[in-house]
Amino acid sequence: MIRYDVTLGELREKVEMHAPGWTARARERTESLRAAGRYAESSPIWSEVKPVFMQLQGDAKCCYCERKFASGAGGRYELDLDHFRPKGNVGKWSCPQRLIDEGVSLTASPGAGNGYHLLAYHLLNYAAACKQCNSRFKKDHFPIAGRYALDGEDPRVMDAERPWLLYPIGRLDVDPEDVISFHGFLPQSTSADRFSRLRGLVTITLLGLDDVIHREDLMRERAMVIVLLHTFLVEAETHGETETAELVGSLLAPTAPYTNCARSFDRLFRSSRAEADEVAGIARRFLASGSL
Repeated sequence: MIRYDVTLGELREKVEMHAPGWTARARERTESLRAAGRYAESSPIWSEVKPVFMQLQGDAKCCYCERKFASGAGGRYELDLDHFRPKGNVGKWSCPQRLIDEGVSLTASPGAGNGYHLLAYHLLNYAAACKQCNSRFKKDHFPIAGRYALDGEDPRVMDAERPWLLYPIGRLDVDPEDVISFHGFLPQSTSADRFSRLRGLVTITLLGLDDVIHREDLMRERAMVIVLLHTFLVEAETHGETETAELVGSLLAPTAPYTNCARSFDRLFRSSRAEADEVAGIARRFLASGSL
């Protein structure tokens, strides 16, 4: 995960340029949901702004796993517009015992039919996520350590809930790269702050970002990035060619797939060349063998 830096005002401008009048319609929808006291719609309009988030997130990257999809119509089929705080129902997440032993404690789920209905149309409750991350792993889960504020209207003032999941859009949350980094193609939570470190572990686990069985595609594609980046870094170090340096930069850019993984490996290469060579070798062997 990486941060996609944008303000609420900038998001509104982007949305109005893409879908004029959407903000006013969203406000009307929110008032209807307020009157209903729950999420109850048969024809929502949030999908209209999905292209805005696709463009914001590195031109069609999943906000969670950083897998990159085709821009335009192709990516719209591959990416969902996720409600970070679930709009209609907050489901119970079965936290693994190993995380409980680490110190993760979950507030009891509010129960079926209870969700953040007043955030159904808040732009800072959206993120474009791939179907694997959104539908298979995150689903309607939103574990917290505090107290659920299901009547909340503004995510910017809901920190007291103490969410376990990291949110990468704007500056509501910490920078994901300050919490999660990579050693090779596997993510790790590295924050010095205990609560942040636990948040990193929950985020990695709930989204399956280190699930080598069910998300082998992520491991394989990250390994490809590492092998390619290692090749370019060695060439740049040896020959110092401008073109090679530009290729390195392209793999570290926010628009590249698996940016956090690439940046982590770049730092490793510059701090410990021998270890970086070893990690790149592991990635090559994994790609050649087809298994971990």
